[in-house]
Amino acid sequence: MKKLILSVFLLSGIVLFSSTNAQAQFAVKGGANFANFNDTDASTDTRTGFMGGITYGFQVPFSPVSIQPGVFYAQKGVTSSSGLGDAEVKLDYIEIPVVAKVDFILDNPLFTPHVLFGPYVGFNINSDVEASVGDNSSSVNVEDQVRTTDFGVVVGAGADISRFNVGVRYSAGLRDVIDMENASAKNGVFSIVAGIYF
Repeated sequence: MKKLILSVFLLSGIVLFSSTNAQAQFAVKGGANFANFNDTDASTDTRTGFMGGITYGFQVPFSPVSIQPGVFYAQKGVTSSSGLGDAEVKLDYIEIPVVAKVDFILDNPLFTPHVLFGPYVGFNINSDVEASVGDNSSSVNVEDQVRTTDFGVVVGAGADISRFNVGVRYSAGLRDVIDMENASAKNGVFSIVAGIYF
């Protein structure tokens, strides 16, 4: 929790600094996450979840590049099915990405495609496993077996259409999610995102 508070203050400082040094743009964004594990021997399927949050971008002077720090709530994890039943690993995070967005300037001022890339850090706020066998189901908290922080990289592409934004992105975790010996699994999430600028 202390790291989360420190990161939020750091993000606030970036926002305040940017607002005094460049043209800033605030946005609210949301969309769908399609999450799974990378670098694992386990057989898992995609978990579909929600992601949403805010970004605060500011333009780098004399360039098509803007820097966009943000704060997001992101649902990740996996699902698994077998002859014994179904299971869903629910891993929810508060994520702070800081991405560089590169615009491709066209003759049409209302349509601007872009690519983006940058690092993120995530703080786990929920770790549950829900299992069902026939008509019976149960939920178990597994926070003691999940690392409290995650970090990785984000790449994506999209377009600004007037005040609206649409895009896709992929987040690749660089740290093992499971805090256990001989266990390897990293978050991998494909997202479809839409937003509006203010």
